[in-house]
Amino acid sequence: MTQTMSILQIGGTDWTNQVADYPLDWTFCQNIDLPVLLARQKSPKSLPFNYVLLTDSILDSAVLARQIQEWPAYRVLYLGELKDFTPTIQKALVERRAFSLSEQTAESVAEKILRDFYQGQAGFATRFSENQLLPENNYAWHWRRAGRFETTVSGDFGDSFQQIATLKTFPGDFQPSQENLLYADYSTTGSVELALSFVFFQNGGLQQLKLFQNPDARKLPMVRAPKDYQDYQIMVLAKGIGSLTLRNLHQRKSRHGVGYFIPGGERFLTADGQEIHSYFNPGCKKGPLVVAFAGTRLHVEGFEMMGPLDELGYPYLLFTDTRAQGGAFMVGNEEFEQLVMARISEAELSLGQEAENTIFTGYSMGSYPAMYYAGKMKSRHLVIAKPIINLGSFTAKGSFAHQGINHDWPIDVRQVLTGRLDERDTGALNRKLWSALDQLNWPKTHVDLYTMQQDEYDGESFPQLLDYLKEKQAQLHHVEVPGRHEEKIAVMIDFIQKSIEKQAQQQMGGFR
Repeated sequence: MTQTMSILQIGGTDWTNQVADYPLDWTFCQNIDLPVLLARQKSPKSLPFNYVLLTDSILDSAVLARQIQEWPAYRVLYLGELKDFTPTIQKALVERRAFSLSEQTAESVAEKILRDFYQGQAGFATRFSENQLLPENNYAWHWRRAGRFETTVSGDFGDSFQQIATLKTFPGDFQPSQENLLYADYSTTGSVELALSFVFFQNGGLQQLKLFQNPDARKLPMVRAPKDYQDYQIMVLAKGIGSLTLRNLHQRKSRHGVGYFIPGGERFLTADGQEIHSYFNPGCKKGPLVVAFAGTRLHVEGFEMMGPLDELGYPYLLFTDTRAQGGAFMVGNEEFEQLVMARISEAELSLGQEAENTIFTGYSMGSYPAMYYAGKMKSRHLVIAKPIINLGSFTAKGSFAHQGINHDWPIDVRQVLTGRLDERDTGALNRKLWSALDQLNWPKTHVDLYTMQQDEYDGESFPQLLDYLKEKQAQLHHVEVPGRHEEKIAVMIDFIQKSIEKQAQQQMGGFR
């Protein structure tokens, strides 16, 4: 991925000429000149560069230590050994989540920055759907589909790997020489094993083939695209006797240990292979923790709300859900939910903050886990928009479009949450949220709520939520605007930002 990033190098030797051929906007500053550089900025606390790079092997500047504490988290890179720095600089680097680089030359550092610290996110899933999965013809195998994507094939696949299907792909999945991490979400019974073969083509001929046998869900194997490939396919192979259940094949551009999706992003996995992605940012100013959950992401994977929350400056914790297409409301079995709550508790503990002060926020699909975990963790602060409330009724809709396409994706959400498609689960799924909300001390709970008058997603259950909040005597601020669910995104984000700021200011006395 070629892009121009701005780098502030602080050190004794200027690397500007050595990195001139790289797409980097490079600024050099000696340690002694740092106060002068900061004085020229409109705001010395701001960071008008993508990253700060510290290239000296020994750092002992008190000015630099104070400045690192002022700069945003995850934006400082350093080359020396942490133990060789003064205690104040060590403390600043650790607290601001600085990254240590093993590279030492100007060229290798520039390549590392471009390869692993790029701006943006790159992640998607190849689905085992009727459109993308092309099975091989073999009458000895039995194929069965559950929902739109989950596909199970059973039979005798022989003693050695043989092709059972082909996955349709798109050339744009890889940039030249790009390395993607692979997470195959699948399960087997009997002696069945899975293999995936990535086949790259050039000028109509085979260029490169890479085989992954029993791809590990925790170690995540990596596939590299050739520099000049034109097209590629993924062949699905199996061997043994039993069944193979295929769900998703996730691909994410590798950051080589720097983080998942974004620098600092973390990945957790339950015993049954359910992913949890989170990202904690300690913020730039004192204040309550903000926990935000991503909305529906049908075509790309990753976190949301970084920009708006960075603008506010408070510590924040993000979650994104990669299960099903677009996510599955960030809830699941007990282990899954305990992992989510443990991550929230860990962030609260690192900030020395009481759980009741955490602000939970989310919109659309993200509104549900915001409400659910606020209830489970006894928070007194909620900021939600375009809420989806009764999960059973919502996932019972057999045909439901998102931006005019993907009509049946809620069915797959139900498949993830219950392991089946059965109308008898509707009542239990509907009750799930209400039982969590009943745990809150509502007269002391602040709720900022943004809704659409013509919301076609879950508009019919919103009056139930409104009656509930009024009956419970919640401290409610409700704004309703004309429009449908997917409209007025910018207005909604502005509402969320202002509501978080208002609720944070109401409790700021405890954060000074």
